[in-house]
Amino acid sequence: MNLTSVLLLIILITIGWAYHSLAKRYNRSVILYMVLGVGTFIFVVLLNALLYTFFEFISNNVDKATHRYIAFFLGILVAVLIHYALEKKWLKEKNIEAEEAIEEIGKD
Repeated sequence: MNLTSVLLLIILITIGWAYHSLAKRYNRSVILYMVLGVGTFIFVVLLNALLYTFFEFISNNVDKATHRYIAFFLGILVAVLIHYALEKKWLKEKNIEAEEAIEEIGKD
């Protein structure tokens, strides 16, 4: 195994674990959100590879290894942004439910 394969494996495990803990914390489907996180990373990396292939004239000075690391970085960035957006959305829903429960207690 070379460095890129090890790095890819570490990234995939870390993203899967992060989405697993997020889904578990907010009582969501663990498998679904693990697949969402890992799938997002893989989709961004593949999209970046396609863009590199079709628009090679844009990145004439970038070799394949550097481009691969850039693709990994972009994939991680998109996965983290989606993770953050989901967490923010679910926390907001949780707070709304808590406020409604508190108001119900106050009505009695």
